[in-house]
Amino acid sequence: MAAVAMMSASGAVAREQKPAAANDPNKIICRSEESTGSRLAKTKRCMSARDWAAEKAINQQDIERVQANRYKNN
Repeated sequence: MAAVAMMSASGAVAREQKPAAANDPNKIICRSEESTGSRLAKTKRCMSARDWAAEKAINQQDIERVQANRYKNN
């Protein structure tokens, strides 16, 4: 009975540590991206999770800026 309690307790610890490792901002993530003008060519980009998040935020700001200025030019 004590062994079962220890196994379940160690399993809870492992589950708590796993999300922390998944959210590591220094973890290197590689993505394949299609090259413009080609259906077959792809490039592989590797950056940290922090860098991917920063790039996503910058892209989102650019999209919002373009959409906000779309109707002001008329």
